[in-house]
Amino acid sequence: RVLSAPAAAAAAPARGARFVVVLGGVSCEPSEDGSTLWHFHCDGASYPARLVNLPCPVELHKTFDHATYYKCSDVGQILIVYEDETHLEEAESVPGYRTEGFPSYYHSGLTPPMKRVVQRRFDSREHDAVAPPRSEVSSVERELRELIDKTSKDTKGKTKGGAGQSVGGKVLEEVVEDVVEYEAWMDDNGRVPYGVEFDEKDVMCTKHPEVWLDPNDVKEEERLREGIEKKKKAERKAEEEAKAKKAAEA
Repeated sequence: RVLSAPAAAAAAPARGARFVVVLGGVSCEPSEDGSTLWHFHCDGASYPARLVNLPCPVELHKTFDHATYYKCSDVGQILIVYEDETHLEEAESVPGYRTEGFPSYYHSGLTPPMKRVVQRRFDSREHDAVAPPRSEVSSVERELRELIDKTSKDTKGKTKGGAGQSVGGKVLEEVVEDVVEYEAWMDDNGRVPYGVEFDEKDVMCTKHPEVWLDPNDVKEEERLREGIEKKKKAERKAEEEAKAKKAAEA
């Protein structure tokens, strides 16, 4: 029997309470604090149980109409209930029950495709389940600190493509991508499926400065344009008034 225990910590009562999980007619309690060996009580009978970690979290969903489902919790542990102590010992003495390097995880998931998943997927990873050498960790930390220092000093004058930098003999490049709203001119009204390309010398830059300029720069550019337009209108108005005045005097 397998009893799922979603959010075991949330289900646990205050410290000192006898039962950790209490349901209708069913109760569970650990043999001692911090132990994975539990006692499962049901219909007046007591069974041994083992609390294990699932290799992969399992999502629980609920539905009211069997059409729309809502996620309600994640299951990270299960309680495996055995008929008696003998069955528990037999199950845990089978070769491969515990995978070396992952002693706290149960060897399989809940569904057939997840059978022996720890051995098939996790244990066969490129890196061993051991901590990397301290020297390697220190080297990576030093490179990260150098990169952070170089990229946080003076960011003025950087282009959106970023500037190439060299740290420890490696070329590093910072790339910043901006997401903008779609407009018809971006793909030439559908004639260029993957979008048009242009550089800073193209006339498109003057037509659409918002693509390559900072929003603050765009606002400043618009403010300057408005000032120039107002100045031109004032000059035209002054010229028209001067012409009208001359015509009146004549």
